Amino acid sequence: MKLQYNKQGCTDLIVYFAGWGTPPSVVQHLDNVNKYDVLICYDYQDLALEFDFSPYQNIYLVAWSMGVWVAEQVMQNVQLTKAIAINGTSYPRHDQFGIPEAIFDGTLTGLDQSNRHKFERRMCQSRTLLAEYQSLADYREFDNIYQELSYLSQCICEIPPKKEFHWDIAWIGSQDRIFPVENQQAYWQTRCQIQMIAAGHYLFPYLQNWQDLWR
Repeated sequence: MKLQYNKQGCTDLIVYFAGWGTPPSVVQHLDNVNKYDVLICYDYQDLALEFDFSPYQNIYLVAWSMGVWVAEQVMQNVQLTKAIAINGTSYPRHDQFGIPEAIFDGTLTGLDQSNRHKFERRMCQSRTLLAEYQSLADYREFDNIYQELSYLSQCICEIPPKKEFHWDIAWIGSQDRIFPVENQQAYWQTRCQIQMIAAGHYLFPYLQNWQDLWR
């Protein structure tokens, strides 16, 4: 995976795991009032996270979509202050708790530029958000996100979820058209607090700062 580290000399750290295919800039508008260093993890073509967490007093985990599963694989031995899941579950490919298997598999086998556009249109919900997302300076290349999904698909089929991983809050966009809302609710209802928001899968434009996610 790739890392983007914003070090400001803070004692607290936010670790953000991006959704599949998405660039770091989707969260760069979130204001942390200089209270946190921020580590962004994205482009998952391996599950290696080499980072020294020891200097930090508090570590806040925020994981979006497929990043929820990835975070569970690599953060299980890190002491966390809060763990926040957004529009994702421990079972990204699952008929009851995640994206239905046929849809998940079909996204990979049918992925081309046209289907990528359709996926992002469902992810963003509105034409305005879609246009803003696709005009981001670090909008990722097609070949790159195809390779990422191929790797993730293989790993998800081979590696079981970390059921013992503790999450504090699960945010669910009530209009999510990627991870079915009812599947997210079915998974999280007995595991942690659920926070609903009137948004689609791509809900970061509705937030103003990181702290909104856990306070």
